Amino acid sequence: MTRTALFRHVLPPLLAAGLALGAPVRAQDGTAAGQADPVADTQENGQAGTPQPRAPYRVVIEGVEDDGLRDTLTQASALVGLVEDPPPTLAGLERRADSDRERLQTVLRSTGRYDGRIDTRVEVGRDGQPASVTVTVTPGPLYHVKTVTRALLVNGAALTGPAADSLLGEPKLKAGDPAEGQRVVDAETALLDRLRARGYAFARMGDRRVLVDHTDRSMDVAWRVALGPLVRTGAVRVSGLERVDEGVVRRRLDLPAGAVHDPAALDRARQDLAKLEVFDTVRVRLDEQPGPDGVTPVVVAVTERKPRVIGGGVSYSTAEGVGAQAYWGHRNLFGGAEKLRVGLEVGRVAGSSGGTSSRSSSVVKNLPDLRFNLSFRKPDFLAVHQTLQIEALVASEQPPAYSRIATQVSATLDRPLTERLSLSYGLTAERGRVETAARTYQTFYAGAPFALAWNRTNDPLNPTEGERGTLRLTPWIPMTGAERRPFLALQATGSVYYDLAQDGRYVAAARVGLGSLLGGLLDRVSPDHRFYAGGGGSVRGYGFQKAGPRSAAGEPTGGRSLAELGVELRIKVTDSIGLVPFLDAGAVSDRLYPAFTSGLRVGAGLGARYYTDFGPLRLDLGVPLNAPKGDARWQLYLSLGQAF
Repeated sequence: MTRTALFRHVLPPLLAAGLALGAPVRAQDGTAAGQADPVADTQENGQAGTPQPRAPYRVVIEGVEDDGLRDTLTQASALVGLVEDPPPTLAGLERRADSDRERLQTVLRSTGRYDGRIDTRVEVGRDGQPASVTVTVTPGPLYHVKTVTRALLVNGAALTGPAADSLLGEPKLKAGDPAEGQRVVDAETALLDRLRARGYAFARMGDRRVLVDHTDRSMDVAWRVALGPLVRTGAVRVSGLERVDEGVVRRRLDLPAGAVHDPAALDRARQDLAKLEVFDTVRVRLDEQPGPDGVTPVVVAVTERKPRVIGGGVSYSTAEGVGAQAYWGHRNLFGGAEKLRVGLEVGRVAGSSGGTSSRSSSVVKNLPDLRFNLSFRKPDFLAVHQTLQIEALVASEQPPAYSRIATQVSATLDRPLTERLSLSYGLTAERGRVETAARTYQTFYAGAPFALAWNRTNDPLNPTEGERGTLRLTPWIPMTGAERRPFLALQATGSVYYDLAQDGRYVAAARVGLGSLLGGLLDRVSPDHRFYAGGGGSVRGYGFQKAGPRSAAGEPTGGRSLAELGVELRIKVTDSIGLVPFLDAGAVSDRLYPAFTSGLRVGAGLGARYYTDFGPLRLDLGVPLNAPKGDARWQLYLSLGQAF
């Protein structure tokens, strides 16, 4: 029996193909990257520095019927990868072919074909035709794994019995598997990951042997793993802090002293620190060497972000005109990762959707919408992961349905219940004056908002898979006026995303929204607390608030119930450009439940997306399919982020 020892400490023949596939090909004609080729740099007359004519060529790969193997060889081939950058001479082409032969031979071995052969032949082109390089592949039979042996070493001695079997688990590489290099590497990685997940953080591959037997075309694999001590969590060391209090970091670290090491716990701690949004980088790891009896310190290294931030955005629609927002914020106001944000929003600049109340002065009606907001967030308030949020808002708005001047203050507590589900609850109060053509409402409400939010999407601004939804309910109590009857606002929204091609280029998206007001008659509820449909985030093709019932004067009246549906197909034409055909529908009703038989408004259209690092820029052109007479025939919307 003839055996060949391929490697004792590393897997260079098996890994070489992987390196060949991943490393960029920079060398030409077999010379090393960065080295000069004397033939390329010298003309036939011996003078250097004058560009040489190139020696173009074409490549043909023969003898491979397996499409997967052909693709692997093609991707690894320097001849194929550099065909647009031919060498200056035929001699250079021959050197490139010789180098490629060795490269592809390694690829064959890494796929378990140890009897395979690569031959290359270079033929000079005639009558000005490019040279021809023929790569003839004789794959040979596929070798298979015959035996897999694993041994655990503790202080140099082999660990056997049930304890060893429990730690090793089922092998990922088994007898009969193809003798492919990637399978061997994956199995070794899985073995070490399993041991580290059970607390042996310093487990290392002490010795590995891979033997190929050409007589029966088989491979024997043997691993000897130095187990190392069972690691327990020791003291935590924090470095890199400048303005953030160390106590903020330590409260987020769920790493009990003396607990058996768990890599997942370190990763969760890193993610929890990153969620504070005050650090540019966060690293959580064990010390480089195990401590006495395996008790090992945990090292937390952070880099703080700049504390102050400014930003803004712009939106546009044909009905609402231009909208803009600007804000200033502080990420770490008092050293505890508290966030303060002050913002100003301006809307309906040069738009046609201003309030039409006959009671509103022409000056007020022609003013743009203004919203001044201030928010403060305190993380880990009273409990880890519980956030206190205080918000104040002063607004002067003139949407189509009404004109409003109001002040609102709220305080809420947000906390995650699971990784996907979060809870929010609190108190809010608002006071203002709301005017329509028929009536003026002096409002003073107290409310107790409650919300559950589910999110299993992979991106907040541009999700391609998963689902998310929110259920909100707010009991409102009028504090002044003749009408003191409380009412309950219920609203549920949800959306789903499905990646049709599993590559992010064809994404089907759908959304649904439902709302209802319980306990109040329509004319007893101020217009700013009613439901409306229409606009860029609702039923596209209709103006803001205009996909619903209207008064005799043409003003939207809103309703006690709402239903909205929307579907999109998000198609990426290139990595940065996309097209989005869409269909939206919505119904607003004075009833407790929306009536779909009458009042259903439908819009359709086509959107364009420009994908950036901070989210997609959205341009949607919507057309109403059953708009009332006199409505605009199309609407244009421009904003940041997807419609839903």
